[in-house]
Amino acid sequence: MMHLLFVETNTTGTGTKAMKIAKQLGYKIHFWTMDLEQYNAMTDNHPLNFADQVVIINTYDTNRMKEELARSEVKFAGILAFDDYHLIPVAELASYLGVRGHDIEALKRARYKHIMRTYLKSQHFREFLQPAFHIIHHPDEIINLEISFPCVIKPVDDSGSNGVTICQNRRNLELSLRHEWQRQRNERGYELARKWLIEEWIEGQEFSAEMLYTVDGWKLISVTKKETYGPHAVECGHVTGPKLNPFSDLEERCKKLLDLLGLNYGAAHIEFFVRGNNLYLVEVNPRLAGDCIPELVEFATGVDMVRHVVLQSIGTNEEVTITRQRYAAIKFVLPVEQGIYQTVMGMEEAQKVAGVKRISIGKLPFKANGIKSSYQRLGFVMAEGDSMENAISSTQEAMDRLEWRIVHE
Repeated sequence: MMHLLFVETNTTGTGTKAMKIAKQLGYKIHFWTMDLEQYNAMTDNHPLNFADQVVIINTYDTNRMKEELARSEVKFAGILAFDDYHLIPVAELASYLGVRGHDIEALKRARYKHIMRTYLKSQHFREFLQPAFHIIHHPDEIINLEISFPCVIKPVDDSGSNGVTICQNRRNLELSLRHEWQRQRNERGYELARKWLIEEWIEGQEFSAEMLYTVDGWKLISVTKKETYGPHAVECGHVTGPKLNPFSDLEERCKKLLDLLGLNYGAAHIEFFVRGNNLYLVEVNPRLAGDCIPELVEFATGVDMVRHVVLQSIGTNEEVTITRQRYAAIKFVLPVEQGIYQTVMGMEEAQKVAGVKRISIGKLPFKANGIKSSYQRLGFVMAEGDSMENAISSTQEAMDRLEWRIVHE
C-alpha cells in the first residue's frame, strides 16, 4: 500500500479534492490535524470523508511531528499542505522524509510578506513595481513615520484578508493597529508574527496569475480577475478565462519573479494590481490559490492544477496542456445584514440556472456581525460560460434565487 500524508487542509475544498485524487491513484490518505472542529463548516468536502487514518497532533510543532514520523512504520511517498500556515512545517518534514518539497529559504522569502518586499527591493526587481511600504513591530512606531493616505495595513503572515484594513486617515490607522495588536492567534490557531506592513494603497484592478511548476519550469495556466468588498478588502468574486491577461508578457514577468525568489516546486498564486501601464505586486502565495480558483481554472482551461500538485509531491510531472477556452466565475454570498442566518431556500431553483456548476453553503445557523475576513462569508455560487459576462451573470442570477431567513437580534 502506498501512503500520502496531508498536514491540515484549507477550508474551501482544494485539499480534500487532492485527497480524492490521491485515493484514485491508489494511495492511503493520512490526515494530521490539531483540531477537527475547524472543519465543521465544510458541509460538502469534509476531510473525514476521504482520510483513511487521522492523527490529532500539534501541526505547528515540527519537532513533535518528526517524533511521530520516527515512531511510525509507514513509509510516506509524499507530504502536502494546502494552507499558508503549514507550508514551512511541511517543507521541513519533506526534507526530513527525503521526499519532494519546497526549498525552505525560498519558501520563507515568498511566505512572509515583509521578507518578500525587502528582498525584491534589494534586488531592484522591476518586472512588478512595489508600493511604498513600512515594516512595524508595534503600533507606537507609526508616530515617527511619514505615511500617505489611503494606506493598507496587513499582518506579514496571515491570509484570507485577516487583519487587512484600508485606512483613510491616521486615526483609522491607529485604531486598526490597536485592534490588530490584541490579535495574537488567528482562526486556525496560528500564532501570528506580530509584524505588520503599512503599504501605499494602489487604486486599480486586481488580478492574480495562476502558475504551475512543470518539467520546463514555471507555466502560466490562467489569469483571474478579482473583486473585493469593503475596507478589509474581503474577496467576494473571481472570474478566470482566456482573454483576461492584462499584459502580453505577464508569463515571463511571473517566471522571473518566482525564479528570483528561488521557488521551483508546486504552484504559485501571484496577486497584483494594474494601474495604467504598470503592474504592482500585492503578494506571492507559494501554493495553489484558495477560494476555489483551481476549480474555476479547470472549468476554463481543462487543466487540473490540484492533480499536478499531488503528482509533484510523489515525484511525477505530467505534461500540462490547456484544452479548453472557457470562462468560469465564482461569487461569494456575503452577509449584508447583521443577525443569525438560520436557513436558505431556493437552492434547487438556483441550481437550475444555465451555466451553474456548484452551489455551496456553509454550516447554518451562522451569526453575522460584519465582514472582516473570508471566514465571514456564507457560501458561494460557481458557474461557467462562453464569455466573462455570461459566467458572472449566471452566478448573480443563481444568488438572486436564494432566499435567507434571518433572525435579527
